[in-house]
Amino acid sequence: MIRRSSLNINQANKGKIATLNLLVEEMTKVVNLYINEIWNQKDFSSKFITFKVETYLSARLQQALGKQALEIVKSQRKRKKKIKPTFTGTVFNLDSRFVDFQYDNNSFDIWIRLKSLGNKIQLKLPTNKHKHYNKFKNWNKNKSIRLVKKHEEFFIEVFFEKEAPKLKKKGKTIGVDCGYKELLVSSNNLSYDDGLEKQYEKIARKKQGSKAFKRALIERNNLINQSLNHLDLNNIKEIVAEDLKDVKKGKKNKKRKISKKFMNKLQRWSYPKVLGKLQQMTEEVGVLLTKVNPAYTSQKCCNCGIICKSNRKGKIYKCICGNEIDADLNASINLSHMGVYSPHVSY
Repeated sequence: MIRRSSLNINQANKGKIATLNLLVEEMTKVVNLYINEIWNQKDFSSKFITFKVETYLSARLQQALGKQALEIVKSQRKRKKKIKPTFTGTVFNLDSRFVDFQYDNNSFDIWIRLKSLGNKIQLKLPTNKHKHYNKFKNWNKNKSIRLVKKHEEFFIEVFFEKEAPKLKKKGKTIGVDCGYKELLVSSNNLSYDDGLEKQYEKIARKKQGSKAFKRALIERNNLINQSLNHLDLNNIKEIVAEDLKDVKKGKKNKKRKISKKFMNKLQRWSYPKVLGKLQQMTEEVGVLLTKVNPAYTSQKCCNCGIICKSNRKGKIYKCICGNEIDADLNASINLSHMGVYSPHVSY
């Protein structure tokens, strides 16, 4: 298992922040110089960069940035895109040659020293540990980091490794229905949602790309994590969830009209983040996460098994067999019957 934690380094003085800005600007330029040269040479099979470009950055850093450029080009080719990529991101991979960690008990817990950058530049950047970072105190810390510039602020991403525990053999299998109105409803009739629908509406009201919009996205991600942290996995051995990777695409292709206002809010429903968080949580405690095709799970009666689209009306699922139940709960129960450990599955 590999996890990452982000450390804020914006408490550095103005001079260091200015140097970081210039450094990131130069590093972005160098990555694009390497992309141009790789593309012109049409050598897409190399594993290493053997040439240099014009820059004040050190040979070591050029090598690291050249490797990053090569990965970008190969990714573009793998997607069968014939247009030369342009690097606009501000995320840089730095190995142990460029970073030292020094721990302190004074105003700051950690001082991160960036070195071997070129032009005699060295930066000693202060930061503090936090709850998420301390979660990994018993894990092995990777020597490589990522330098990230996001929303005009700087962060160091630290990586931790630990062997994943063996999967549980005892416990329950539960299904979870991931939805827009309620974030998660489990087959044991528990709901996990700390106000996400209101947050989607808040995001929809903001101008895309504005600072308020970006803050609202961060709040959404925090609410997703906060909601899922209530999920108790102690007596669970498997969670079955819908694989919803094409759900938004499907909405666009439906014949019935969906209002632009609702589609705008739907675009802020981040189910990949929900499934990603579930994947991390389950992996860390040895719970199997099974993703299944969501077809008919919301139309099928969890009591008699009949599939009837008209049985679901809004939040209620009502079947001719007499079963009347919350629609999300009905779907989650159907999902619980589709797991690897489900008694409904034959081998």
